[in-house]
Amino acid sequence: MTNASLPYLSVNNIEVIYDHVILVLKGVSLQVPKGKIVALLGANGAGKSTTLKTISTLLRGERGDVTKGEVRFNGERIDQLTPNALVKRGLSQVMEGRHCFGHLTIEENLLTGAYTRSVSRSELKASLEAVYHYFPRLKERRASQAGYTSGGEQQMCAIGRALMAKPSMILLDEPSMGIAPQIVEEIFDIVRDLNQKEGVSFLLAEQNTTVALRYADFGYILENGRVVMEGAASELAANEDVKEFYLGVSGTGRKSFRDMKFYRRRKRWLA
Repeated sequence: MTNASLPYLSVNNIEVIYDHVILVLKGVSLQVPKGKIVALLGANGAGKSTTLKTISTLLRGERGDVTKGEVRFNGERIDQLTPNALVKRGLSQVMEGRHCFGHLTIEENLLTGAYTRSVSRSELKASLEAVYHYFPRLKERRASQAGYTSGGEQQMCAIGRALMAKPSMILLDEPSMGIAPQIVEEIFDIVRDLNQKEGVSFLLAEQNTTVALRYADFGYILENGRVVMEGAASELAANEDVKEFYLGVSGTGRKSFRDMKFYRRRKRWLA
């Protein structure tokens, strides 16, 4: 089978244990086709961030170990590589919580994203202008210290910094967290533009299921470290269980919180 016929990113039956005792991911498998946006959905603590860190190999820094399975990117196994090597291969992660260098300016933050590339000054300038094209707000704030910018601007800065490495795939962790709704829409619009115009593939972990499914092509839902449902984004958005548990609407009317907890524990889709 050629690389062209394989998924661009494939996670195959991975298990992850923290501190040698805590089983966090239990046989998780997923795929991201080249040029697509795939959403990884679920409540807080479901295992979304751990899945992304497993792919980007940042897990080792948090005393986590992959005890089973493998991760492949562009036809090659990558779960034993360093994060730096993955960035050079075109796979970058934008961490949850933005993680900008607060004492540096927006532009200095962006420039740190190009450290893996050996480029001329003119190429570096062209990369910056490309980022500013998608994030004009960053150009306005380019000389501002990142720590004094808004949450939305810091999220844009974090994504822009990842783009400076010229990735073909970005792992985007909770891009809507702590950001005003109108800025969330703006960021997701930019993600869609980057996908459609630049061909960047995205795997995004997100609690805001409504927004994520509107922009994604495909989705996976995690609960307690397992994939419990997957499908086209439009199908998941129309699914009654997803609508009730994650979108807050139900065809049978509103349930009480106690009823909802009992109902969720039943996990009807696993029956």
